[in-house]
Amino acid sequence: MSSSSAAAIPTSGTADDAIRLADFSYDLRLESIAKYPAFPRGSSKLLRVDADGNVSFYDNFTDSFGQFAAGAHIVFNESKVVNGRLNVRSGDNEEAIEMMILDMGDTTGTEIDCIGVDLKVMLRRVDVPVGTKFVTSKGMGTFEVVHVDGLWEEDEHSNGNGTECTVRCIAHDESIKTVGDMLDAVGMVPIPPYLDREAEESDAEAYNNVYAAGSGSVAAPTAGLHFTDKLLREIGDDNLSFLSLHVGAGTFKPVI
Repeated sequence: MSSSSAAAIPTSGTADDAIRLADFSYDLRLESIAKYPAFPRGSSKLLRVDADGNVSFYDNFTDSFGQFAAGAHIVFNESKVVNGRLNVRSGDNEEAIEMMILDMGDTTGTEIDCIGVDLKVMLRRVDVPVGTKFVTSKGMGTFEVVHVDGLWEEDEHSNGNGTECTVRCIAHDESIKTVGDMLDAVGMVPIPPYLDREAEESDAEAYNNVYAAGSGSVAAPTAGLHFTDKLLREIGDDNLSFLSLHVGAGTFKPVI
């Protein structure tokens, strides 16, 4: 459940109408969360629940999905994930902290000029005052805090709380022209925190859909990650449509 879901919880009405978070809670063992996707792509199982609630599985997503696509028109979100997680420092002797791009805001993707652009971010440190400057790990740019929204609160399984704020980008390297240039040079793929590992080079491909085009998301539109080029060809171009809905980091934020 994303943070936007929390805003939908009614504040009035009868007790029977109220949405209770406990109704959506369940136990998920950490050892049941795969740290890496199924390989090759599309080889995962597909859950099946019949009308009586009985649970079973199809052994292979790619081999099974075609029967459900017959007679259907499928719309895919083709937004591509940016390298939205950076390590930054506020001083030479300071330990590096995480800066996570929360939303690309009003920018037109990553091709906007990097100089002076404002980005909504989470800094993994509390009590960050306006005016604080953070330098990227390779010294290729500076991000200055121009507005503080407040506390970014996470649950006990996270890397700690932080500060949600707006930063202004200042590039120091002539090769950095756009926001995309900056993120490609110093950023990492923002894999979900519940994977409990650092991003790896393979995640740039694995954490994007095969049809991804047009960077702007800081979390993958994960419903499409199982689809392969072969499966898309089998479904057929006439049965496919694509749009871009950029995903923000609220999808990672717990409702607490």
